[in-house]
Amino acid sequence: MTVVTGLIVIALNVTTIQSAQAQQAPEPNEYSRLKLSSFIHGPIEITPYLRWYVDKTRRMVLSDIRGLPDSAFVMTTGIPSFGYSRDAIWYRLDITVQDKLTTKPLIELNPTYLNFIDVMIVADGTRDPVWQEHLGDHVPASERTYAGSTQVAALPLLDTGDYQMFIRVKSNSANFLRAKLWPAGDLISSLTYRNIATNVFFGIIATLGFAYLALGVMARDPIVVLYGIWVASVGGVVAIVNGVVLSDIQPETPWMNDLLLGQLNVISHAATAFLWLHITGIRKRHPLMFKIYCGYSAMILFFLFGATNDLYTVFGTYIIPSHSVFMALMCLHIIRRLFKNVRNKMSWAFLIVLVMPTGPAIMLQLAHVGLIEATPMRLGLHQFTLLFHIIAMSILMGFRLASMDRERISVAMKAAETTTLVEEQRKLISMLSHEFRTPLAVIQRSAEMLMLRLKNHKGDVMDRLQRIQLQARKLARLVDIFLSKDGIDNQELSLAREVVSVDRFMEEFVANTTREGAEIFLTIHHAEGVEAYIDETLIGLAITNLIETSRRFAHGNPLHLVLQRQSKWLVEIAIPCSGPELDDEEIRLIGAALFRKDVESGSQRSALGLHISQRIVDAHGGSIKLRDRGQSGIELCLLLPIKEPAIKTS
Repeated sequence: MTVVTGLIVIALNVTTIQSAQAQQAPEPNEYSRLKLSSFIHGPIEITPYLRWYVDKTRRMVLSDIRGLPDSAFVMTTGIPSFGYSRDAIWYRLDITVQDKLTTKPLIELNPTYLNFIDVMIVADGTRDPVWQEHLGDHVPASERTYAGSTQVAALPLLDTGDYQMFIRVKSNSANFLRAKLWPAGDLISSLTYRNIATNVFFGIIATLGFAYLALGVMARDPIVVLYGIWVASVGGVVAIVNGVVLSDIQPETPWMNDLLLGQLNVISHAATAFLWLHITGIRKRHPLMFKIYCGYSAMILFFLFGATNDLYTVFGTYIIPSHSVFMALMCLHIIRRLFKNVRNKMSWAFLIVLVMPTGPAIMLQLAHVGLIEATPMRLGLHQFTLLFHIIAMSILMGFRLASMDRERISVAMKAAETTTLVEEQRKLISMLSHEFRTPLAVIQRSAEMLMLRLKNHKGDVMDRLQRIQLQARKLARLVDIFLSKDGIDNQELSLAREVVSVDRFMEEFVANTTREGAEIFLTIHHAEGVEAYIDETLIGLAITNLIETSRRFAHGNPLHLVLQRQSKWLVEIAIPCSGPELDDEEIRLIGAALFRKDVESGSQRSALGLHISQRIVDAHGGSIKLRDRGQSGIELCLLLPIKEPAIKTS
């Protein structure tokens, strides 16, 4: 934090010094000329003296420009800005040298990313320039007269007289120009100061960006990762605009500075859009708008391929103004949320950390595209609000990461408790399964012994004993399936499947299940002889659960089951479910028990064992459907795949 504070102090000092020095220049008027004596005592801001002309043909040469009338050149009080334009901009500066120059003043031209800057001085009454220089970031480092972070050229020792300076600028980036004359010593001191501030700024921003990126990856938080990308890209853009690439990398490739600046600028705009969408919570409140904005953000990334060509001009002309509108809408959304709940601390934090720094960012973008007048304050304020935002956001990110860490610890503790509880439940279930098997085996053997002793008794006694023996066998089978440790660990049912005639199976099932006061009738439609590959015990349990759910509302009325062939591949067992107590809420609970994994307590009471039935049928490759019959209630339909008959070969 101390380093960041020192950086702000340095940047403020540089700005204050430059502003004070720039005030030494006299206030120009429409007809004023820049007057120079034998040497200049301090820096002179010559931007207000510039008059400009837009060459839309991009083919005019110096002789064509000199042939234009004075009225063709426009003078503005601010910094002339032409947006992202492919046009060539010609600037004209009238100079009067009162005494022959004894030292060569240095001219500094900004911004540094302008592609081509041709500077020419012509004496009045002459045809050819007495001096010219080629500048711009497309000039290889080895061909630059003055290496450094800015575009600098030394003027010649001009004799007494009147001159005209012409500056031709052509670029695919934001096209505006600031010019200043310097004594050599003052420029060296200023550049040294600025380079220190820029390098420290870039180092801190790059470190913060990669730190956020690493923390986001470790915390598995995409917002922190995205914010790290944004911090690194925005810091890179600011540093490149201030000449880091030209001074440190010193590229020989003409388009290297454009490539790095353009791609980082595109990435920062896309990351900004994605961050705003997540921070404002648009996804939950307005899903359609969220999708539209995501498409807009993805479209921005398309311009990564146009950083070094005229496609970047399209990006600046259309995307940047729309991006300003987008950020303004997001700010209004936050302000609207704040008005709805003024006690929301997070909304106040967003207002201070996001909305306030966004205003200068929007002004900078609109000045770059030429929609508002470019002034030193609008061009320079963003760097300081950016620092404020990053410092304030780092505090919020610290709270966010600390909160996530606490949540992670809480989740880990709950997971450990849950694991311990599950292990204890597994041990208990294993013990219960053993305890269940013993009495079930005793019941089954006792029924067999009684059947042997009571062979000569009436049929109803033998039927009861057979039913007891059958139910004990089924319960033992269910214990083996649902209460065994392997079944709990694998979450899969151990099926004892065999090919079964479905109509025969259902007839036996109905005969064994129907009883007095709870009769069951079966109707078969076009399902005679249909075979299925099933586990009879489990399918019987699944059907029993469906029947018991239906009996809950039938109040002793007979149930009429229907077995029918639904299609070439499926056979259907339809169980009607109706009664005065079967209302919409009961139907919802039955559906929840069938189709939801998290079964609520009401569903367990209304839909007896349907979740288990669904698991059994799913394991057979079938399904259970809930069919609406209008005033007659509903139908619980169990669908099973039909066993395909074997193809006979001769």
